[in-house]
Amino acid sequence: MISLVAALLAAAPATPARPLPDPASLAGLISPDDYPAAALRNEEQGIVAVRLDIGADGLVKGCTVTASSGSAALDSTTCALLRQRARFAPARDRKGRAMPDTYAQKIAWMIAGDSNAEQGLNGAAQAWVDCLLAEAGRHVGESGSADAIADRAFAACPDGERGLLAAMAAAAPQGAPPPKEVPAAIRGAIRETVVKRIVQLRAGTS
Repeated sequence: MISLVAALLAAAPATPARPLPDPASLAGLISPDDYPAAALRNEEQGIVAVRLDIGADGLVKGCTVTASSGSAALDSTTCALLRQRARFAPARDRKGRAMPDTYAQKIAWMIAGDSNAEQGLNGAAQAWVDCLLAEAGRHVGESGSADAIADRAFAACPDGERGLLAAMAAAAPQGAPPPKEVPAAIRGAIRETVVKRIVQLRAGTS
């Protein structure tokens, strides 16, 4: 078990990959003009969560949808656009050498005219993630597994989850019932981001 933990820490980058030029989000790379025609015709909207495989050169080598929007067109377009447009400052190991990494991102697709709802979704999701990462950073030096630290972070950020639920309800198509909880796939993708960050922080301070 000790050797396994050591191997995991050694494999984690000391400095994770960061989007360029803005490290906060990749959502700005996608504009309303990119909305797939088929999705527009069918009035398809939703949030796509993806995991990007980043090469040591900072380019996107792969894209996996970890939480579907419910629209195949939106899912595939998200990956296609991020593969084409996203650029990263590559991750670095503890010796400063560039190395491959992964990066999780959520993209909200809303029909034109719902820009306020789209901004609300992106803002609420980012606020929740910011709270979780801040809490994880406060507890990273404590005893316990990365999952245990993530549990503490989620327990400390209930307002972030409620905020995202409210934004999802506001963005839902007219007549659709408001969501009762954040979809498990989206919550899981967010948790994966938090756990990975905890491992990275511990590797960088070990």
